[in-house]
Amino acid sequence: MWSWLKNNMNFILEQIINKTFPFFYFKSCYKKNKGRIWKGRKSCFSLSFDLDYTEDVRALPVLLDVLGDFKTGFACVGKLIEKYPKEHKMIAEKGHEIINHTYSHPNSWELNPLEKFNELDYFGQKQEIEKCHSVCQSILKISPIGFRTPHFGDLHAESVYPILKELGYKYSSSTLGIKNPRMGTPFKNQGITEIPLTGCPFHPFSAFDTCHCLGRGEGKHAKPGEFYSLFKKLIDLGIETNSYINLYFDPQDIIQCQDFKKMLDYIESQKENLLIPLYKDILIDF
Repeated sequence: MWSWLKNNMNFILEQIINKTFPFFYFKSCYKKNKGRIWKGRKSCFSLSFDLDYTEDVRALPVLLDVLGDFKTGFACVGKLIEKYPKEHKMIAEKGHEIINHTYSHPNSWELNPLEKFNELDYFGQKQEIEKCHSVCQSILKISPIGFRTPHFGDLHAESVYPILKELGYKYSSSTLGIKNPRMGTPFKNQGITEIPLTGCPFHPFSAFDTCHCLGRGEGKHAKPGEFYSLFKKLIDLGIETNSYINLYFDPQDIIQCQDFKKMLDYIESQKENLLIPLYKDILIDF
C-alpha cells in the first residue's frame, strides 16, 4: 500500500488539485513570473499548430486563410510533407515557421501506431529527427531549428536534448509549463532552449489544446463560448502575471471552432500588452 502511494503520489496530488482548487493553483504558479518584462510588453504569446494527421493537412488552406497576416509555427511530420508537399509549401510561402515533428510521429494511429518516441533508443530518436529534417530541406527548402516531441509531454524524453544539440537545433517546445522550473518561461536544457506549452487553467496538468478542450478529444470545455472564454482568461492572466502563454491547436479542430476568429481578434486587441514572436525570434533572450 505504502509503496503504491509513493509511486503514485504525483498523480494523486494532481487529481486533488484538479478537483478542488485548480485555477487558484494555476494562477499562484504563474504569479511567480511577476515583474518580468517582455521587450517592453507585459506578456508574451505564441501560437502553433501540430500537423499530425491527414485531416490536419486538409484543413490547412482554410486555416491559413483565417490566420491572414498572423504568423505562427507549424509542427510538421516528414511522412505527411512527402505525401502533401504542395500544402506544406504554403506554410513556408506565407512566412510561418516550420518545426520538426519527427518523420513518422511514433504512436500515431495513422502513421506509426506500433512505436512510442520515448521508448526509442538514441539512434531511433535521432533517425526520426534527422529524416524529417532531410525532408524539410529537400521538399520545403527549409532547415528547421526547432523540434516538438510527438504527443509532447506524454512521450517526451530528456534524451532528445543531446540529439538536438548535435544536429544544430536551437529549441524544443515539448513540455508543460506548470511542470518546468520557471513556470512557462523558456529555459535552457543541455544547451537547448525549451519553450513550454501552457496548461489548462482548470486542468493545470493538461495542455490547453483543442484535443483537451473540444469535442474530438476529451471535450472538457466544448460548451458554446467556453473555449473562447478560457482562452481570453489565459491571455488576461499572462498580462496580469507577466507570463508567457504558449498554445498549440490541431488544424482539423480549430477550423470547426466558430470562436477562432474572435480569439485572433482578441490577441490583436492586446498587442500593446503582448509580445507575439515566432519561436525562432525569442531565442536570444534565454
